[in-house]
Amino acid sequence: MKKLYVASITPFQENGEINESAARQLWERNISEGADGFFIGGSSGECFLLTREERVRSFELASEYANRADIFAHVGSISTEEAVFYAKKAKDMGIRNIAATPPLYFGFSEKEIAGYYYDIAEAIGQPVLYYNIPSSTHRELEVSHPDIQVLLKSGAIGSVKHTNLNLLQMERMRNINPDIKCFGGFESCMVAFLAFGCDGFIGSSFNFMLPQFKRVMEQYLEGKEEEARILQTKCNNILDVLLKNGLCANLKYIVSSQGIPAGEVRKPMLPLTQEKKAEMDQVLKQYLEIR
Repeated sequence: MKKLYVASITPFQENGEINESAARQLWERNISEGADGFFIGGSSGECFLLTREERVRSFELASEYANRADIFAHVGSISTEEAVFYAKKAKDMGIRNIAATPPLYFGFSEKEIAGYYYDIAEAIGQPVLYYNIPSSTHRELEVSHPDIQVLLKSGAIGSVKHTNLNLLQMERMRNINPDIKCFGGFESCMVAFLAFGCDGFIGSSFNFMLPQFKRVMEQYLEGKEEEARILQTKCNNILDVLLKNGLCANLKYIVSSQGIPAGEVRKPMLPLTQEKKAEMDQVLKQYLEIR
C-alpha cells in the first residue's frame, strides 16, 4: 500500500512555546482525513530553529500517537553525537522510524556522510531514513559514489525521503538496493513519482490539503490518470503561491485560518504580510474544495 505521511508543522503559542493542544488538534484532524502518520521535526516543523528541549518535546508529543499512526522523528544535525542523542531519545519514546538529513555546512566527504548514517543506525539498532533534500542541505545524494553505494546496500538505510525532482536518482537507488523504500517529498509531482513506483509521500501541504492529494493518488492508482493530472494541477496552483511567499509561514497561516492556532514562524523567517495573506486566500478560494 502507498502511504501518506504529514510533514507536520510545529505550532507555537504567542509566547513562543510549542502549542501542544494545537499540535494534537491538527494530528487528530489529519488522522481523520486518512493520514498514515507524521514526520516530526522536519523542514515544515522548523527543525533547526527549535531548541534541543523543543525537538525532544515534539517527539514526546508525537509518541502519544505511536499506536495509531506511523511516526518519523527527524534527528538530523551537523554533529553525529547530536543526531544520535535525538535518535536514542525518540526510540526510547517508542517511535519506530528515525530520519536524518546529512550533516550540513562543512562539505563533508561521502565517506564522512556514510559514517554518520552508520553511527546513527548502530546506536539505535535499526535502519535510518535518509532525508534527501539537496535544495536545503546543498548536498546531493551521489548514488554513483562507491561509499554511498556501499551505504545503500549495507542495511543502514531502510528508506529515503526523496525531496528532489531528480527521479532518475530515485530509480538508481532502487537499482542499487530494491529493498529501500522511497517516499516522494514533492507532492507537486505526485503523479510522476507514482509512475516511478514510489512507496508513498511525506508532504508539507498535507497539513491542510491531505484529502485532495489522497484523491490524486487514488485516481492514479485506479487508472484514472487524466483525472489525477487535472486535480494535480489544481493542487499545484495552490502550491505555487504557498512556496513563493514562504512555505512555513503560509502553512501556519492556513492552519490557523482553519481554526487551529499555529502561531508564527521563528525568526529569521518572516510572517506573511497582509498582501501575501490575501494572495493565499484568493488561490485557496479558487482551487481548494470546501469540505
